[in-house]
Amino acid sequence: MKNYDIIVCGGGPSGVSAAISAGRKGMKVLLIEKQNSLGGMWTNGFVCPLFDVEQDTPIINELVDDLKASGNWGGFIGESFNFEFMKYFLEKKCIESNVDLLYDTSFLDIIKDENGWKVTVNNIDGATQYNCKICIDATGDAVVADKAGAQWRIGETDYTQCQAMTLMFLVGNIPAGYDTMKHCYNEFVTAYENAGIPVEKIPFKVPYIIRIPNTNFAVVQLTHMYGFNPLDAVSRTNAVIEGRKQIIEAYSALKNHHPDFSNLELITSAALLGVRESRRIVGEYEITVDDALNGSKFEDKTGNCHFNMDVHSSNGGGQHCTPIKRFDIPFRSFIPKGLDNFLVVGRCISGDHKAMAAYRVTGDCSAMGDCAGNAAANAILKNKSLRDITPEELHS
Repeated sequence: MKNYDIIVCGGGPSGVSAAISAGRKGMKVLLIEKQNSLGGMWTNGFVCPLFDVEQDTPIINELVDDLKASGNWGGFIGESFNFEFMKYFLEKKCIESNVDLLYDTSFLDIIKDENGWKVTVNNIDGATQYNCKICIDATGDAVVADKAGAQWRIGETDYTQCQAMTLMFLVGNIPAGYDTMKHCYNEFVTAYENAGIPVEKIPFKVPYIIRIPNTNFAVVQLTHMYGFNPLDAVSRTNAVIEGRKQIIEAYSALKNHHPDFSNLELITSAALLGVRESRRIVGEYEITVDDALNGSKFEDKTGNCHFNMDVHSSNGGGQHCTPIKRFDIPFRSFIPKGLDNFLVVGRCISGDHKAMAAYRVTGDCSAMGDCAGNAAANAILKNKSLRDITPEELHS
């Protein structure tokens, strides 16, 4: 049985940042990822731009510098990127930080022991157990935290209030005039009307074509799947099926019934379903809508959220953006009540339904991971509880 200081479950923006941060402090880190690349929604979910890039963390700043230097940064508000290069740079940073990677690997189980945790994963080798002193859940759905016994909430009262899901898709041969992110609802209205399809069938009233820098490709934010349960495998499967149906109908209408898009090519749908909301742990502190509206500051600040409270209605009621005051994300919200040597990062940290709609964006998630990896490493190096980590030790 192999021993690690830290095991990170999930290689999305929060998980990969946590692994790199901990690895750079000399920790022996294992990062498990169910896809065959890093980046999560950044890469396999086709999510651009990198919202809240202003976090000014070492990892985000390095990624932006690398992407700029290679000609793969720009587009809408100067913050979009090439997915394959993002995968490459994340992988390179993990390797340079001596992080052990396991792709095509799924989390199975976790058991507490006197030295930390025993984590069981499944891949081509079968079920394998690893030991760690601290476990970090970066799955996006608090899957590991749930198995470890953490309390959690969903929606306001249940999953039916969870935000709509989206399946992004990649297209080629973007016409002139679409060099940056462009709101394109009117173009879809024209295409649907010309195709004889009721415009009410357009899945989302604020669709965007998001150009990938220095390519003729773009990703499209359009599909919206309402009422699906993010914690039910059959429901998530049906959400993907519905999303792909929406993609084919929308693409066919745009290509065949709008003169500007006659050369448009459909490349692929994203490998990851865009789930905006699922579990939120009950942590040592719950971030609230009042924190977002009032710009709350905390001594145990890990980063701060700049983004609006961006709610994509659960029932087809549209998108509702509420301005916020920049607020701090406290480290206590990463610590599940009742669990030791365990952290949660990403959108499933402890916060209420509305506040989560602000800090769920990828820049915030990366900043959470960066700080969590550093804090976990300091807890191990200084032989102290995660709850006793000082504000200085979160960032040094």
